[in-house]
Amino acid sequence: MLSSDSWGTMNYETLNVTIQDMVAYITLDRPDRLNSFDMKLGHELYEALQDVAKNNAVRAVVIKGTGKGFCGGGDVKEMHAAKDKSRFLRDLTRAIHRCVIEMRTMEKPVIAAVNGAAFGAGLSLALACDIIIAVKDAKLSTAFIGIGLAPGCGTQFVTKLIGYQRACEYILTSKTFTAEEAYQLGMINKVVDADKLDAAVEDVVSAFRTLPPIAVGKAKMLINKSLDNDMISHLELESKTAAWSAGTEDFTEGVTAFVEKRKPAFKGK
Repeated sequence: MLSSDSWGTMNYETLNVTIQDMVAYITLDRPDRLNSFDMKLGHELYEALQDVAKNNAVRAVVIKGTGKGFCGGGDVKEMHAAKDKSRFLRDLTRAIHRCVIEMRTMEKPVIAAVNGAAFGAGLSLALACDIIIAVKDAKLSTAFIGIGLAPGCGTQFVTKLIGYQRACEYILTSKTFTAEEAYQLGMINKVVDADKLDAAVEDVVSAFRTLPPIAVGKAKMLINKSLDNDMISHLELESKTAAWSAGTEDFTEGVTAFVEKRKPAFKGK
């Protein structure tokens, strides 16, 4: 198992990954392409996400971009160059979907630090995160329609977040909107000045360094399941999950600390 202070020997061409003080920082690193997805980025991001998901030393994950953008979506130049465009889009969207599924199903909080433009699948990538903090000058768009492409990801996220009519407005017209608009729509959690982004992200992840990671992970799972479960089956799942978590050392520590009127020291066990 990798330590909480290093990333061992893992090397990526399209990503920078560091683990520091129980937080994994994954930075998309294709700044000349606005950190857009090519197949290499899709495969490497999935591999990195799988690794941090299995690393017990990691309590939270941060995803951000290098340079001026967060993620420009799919690499349009690669789409243009592809001889079999349908096959290319099928492969690329599936590579992106694997990343999205890994982000939503890993029982760790994933924070998007949207440092700039998030277009198409780049917006979908941000919306797949659990908490989203964006800089004021970030521009956002579902983008797909603008290049004659049916959306390859994100329609479910957008529609569940902002409702049917607004989803049609923003997706069907491929309109570009600001981070402040996204905040007002309920798409993102917080908007900050560019020079305050790192501090705002640190405020969020610092909480997860001391919160009980098993309980946090199960709570994330329950939130995701609640989007599709009926009330009765979801209440049963909550009851079973609470009972299971009551068997952890963290729960024993939590209730003991409460009774003893002290701060708990959770170990993730």
